[in-house]
Amino acid sequence: MNDIKKIYEMMDFNNPIEIRLEGFRLVKEIEDLSLLIQPKACVSAWEYCALALFEKSDMELEPYLSELLVWVQDMNLPGAFKIMERLKVFSGIALKDAFIDSFNKALALNNDIGLARLDYLSELMDNKALSTRLPTEIIEQLQKHYHNWGAWD
Repeated sequence: MNDIKKIYEMMDFNNPIEIRLEGFRLVKEIEDLSLLIQPKACVSAWEYCALALFEKSDMELEPYLSELLVWVQDMNLPGAFKIMERLKVFSGIALKDAFIDSFNKALALNNDIGLARLDYLSELMDNKALSTRLPTEIIEQLQKHYHNWGAWD
């Protein structure tokens, strides 16, 4: 585990670009993708971790969809935009159940945080493979939020 911590530290934005790029090269070789999802050891590595995850196949990312959807529920987090971009082209069939679960959790909050999360999740309506598979009541709810998340800034 010390090796991964060292790789995270290499990607810190305070390091010279050469060291950060070497850390990024190393992080792309990590097979356990759970180590790349918002590692608590080094928040400054999140952007590079998101870039590495962006390059992974749908099949490789599928076991981690719930965690990736949590990441994009706050677009202020480092790497959130890159993860959102990746999820917008993810297989709708594979993404559907995790998305519905994330939607239901955000809706159940019934507060401003939940509304912000719905705004962010609504961005995934750009994924036509997903949006055509969602129940009508979810689509109707998300249409109230679609492209509204900029209002939270």
